[in-house]
Amino acid sequence: MTNNELKQLRRLLFLDVSEAAALIAGCESRTWQRWEKGDRAIPSDVIRTIKMLSLMRVERLQVEFDETDPNYRYFDTFGEYKAAGGAGNEIRWRLAQSVASTLLCELKADEWRDEETID
Repeated sequence: MTNNELKQLRRLLFLDVSEAAALIAGCESRTWQRWEKGDRAIPSDVIRTIKMLSLMRVERLQVEFDETDPNYRYFDTFGEYKAAGGAGNEIRWRLAQSVASTLLCELKADEWRDEETID
């Protein structure tokens, strides 16, 4: 995995550098920044974890949408996610945010095209 791929996947999962460092790698933010800059090699366990999270995201998008499932809804905070029945840790919440945002775009795309006013 390249440093740019790591950055792209982190952003896709709605994680900032400090969250990714703490939740995925258990390291300091500066270490994660060095991986993304290409100054240091990305550890294999970090690569494996971010790939698995990205695959989980893809799989969730391939399953029929269930608006009652907190894993398909957007929540501003981890607490709101947990209160709605969301299971797991903050990574699962961020994954749910990413999935919900993609679903919003897919569900609203036709409506937005009809409203398009940009020349």
